[in-house]
Amino acid sequence: MGHQNAQYLKLKGATYYFTRRVPKRLQRHCSGDRIEVCLHTSSRHHAARQSIVLSSQLEDQWNLLRKRDMHRSLWRYFDEQSIPLIEVTERSPKTTAATIAPHLSEAVETYVSMKGAGRPKIFAAGVHRSLRYLVEIAGDKPIDAYVRTDANALRDHLRGRGLSSQTIKRNLSNLRAIMNFVFKELGLEPNFAFSGVYLGEDVATVKRKPVATKDIQTLQALCRQTDDEPRWIIALLSDTGLRLSEALGLTKEDVHLTATTPYIDIRPRPWRRLKTRSSKRQVPVVGHALWALQQACEAAQGPLIFPKYCTPTTCKANSASAALNKWLSSRLQGSSDHVVLHSFRHSLRDRLRAVECPPDIIDSIGGWGKSGVGEGYGDGHKIEILHKWMTRIVA
Repeated sequence: MGHQNAQYLKLKGATYYFTRRVPKRLQRHCSGDRIEVCLHTSSRHHAARQSIVLSSQLEDQWNLLRKRDMHRSLWRYFDEQSIPLIEVTERSPKTTAATIAPHLSEAVETYVSMKGAGRPKIFAAGVHRSLRYLVEIAGDKPIDAYVRTDANALRDHLRGRGLSSQTIKRNLSNLRAIMNFVFKELGLEPNFAFSGVYLGEDVATVKRKPVATKDIQTLQALCRQTDDEPRWIIALLSDTGLRLSEALGLTKEDVHLTATTPYIDIRPRPWRRLKTRSSKRQVPVVGHALWALQQACEAAQGPLIFPKYCTPTTCKANSASAALNKWLSSRLQGSSDHVVLHSFRHSLRDRLRAVECPPDIIDSIGGWGKSGVGEGYGDGHKIEILHKWMTRIVA
């Protein structure tokens, strides 16, 4: 026998269900006197969180039905020509003249044109992919016409295609961002159809591991032996912790190897934007990173340091990532699992911790967001201070 409590939860076996009795006045709108939804979880904590969301959505729906009933009670006082416009719209879903909300395809173009300025092509590609997924399932409708059943149908469709929960979440987030942005631009009431869509319990993802110190040394030695552009990139990442796109987008103008303290400027470029505001910074160049930049600057014919993967119009970070990660995995088989280029960034933080580097200096070197109001005051740490700590990790 199931057990129900004040949180509208019912336990059947090991699985929780959400269950609520339909108010008597509204039962004529429903197929039964009780609503029951399987929550697909045996965790009371997760079930309780879902119950709160479902209960809130149910109250909203019931309030809408109550308003409709009040409208209908007024109909008998009017002839057919005088029925309030809002009620005509509700009774005839095909009527679109009553809404000024654009269709989803139009909203997407507005969103991309205004939010996509200065962003890489993959931004627009991802947004249009989400558009195609939803149109395939629910059609191209005014953005205020989509309902929760459309969002759930999209979730189930993407899940049926074998996409991961993270990918499904990203597509739902794209659609939510498009609609919220356009609603605000037009001064319309928001549509929450794509908010809080249940994707199942969180599944532990594979965490990127830092590269072990002995493996970093092995890779750096191999990079010096091969001595070509791809290996210069790996060597640069290994002793700076740069993001791949930050390294690929460097120009000779950004590299200051003849300065008293060698460093590089990480700043936005037309061919490569930065991930966050704190990503704009100066990074000391030490160890194998210094060797890599010397080789790359000497070999480069134009202003770009790594012309194989970067042009004046685009940064080919995806191509570089695929090729370089393949080389990394072939050299680290059996010694380091799940190691990718970004793992060097994790390693940098561990290496700086190991020499007891202060956290605020670590954040400055890696371009991580600074914590605390005080960190936003002043000009920050001088390059000489950052260099002092970087030299300790390569000593």
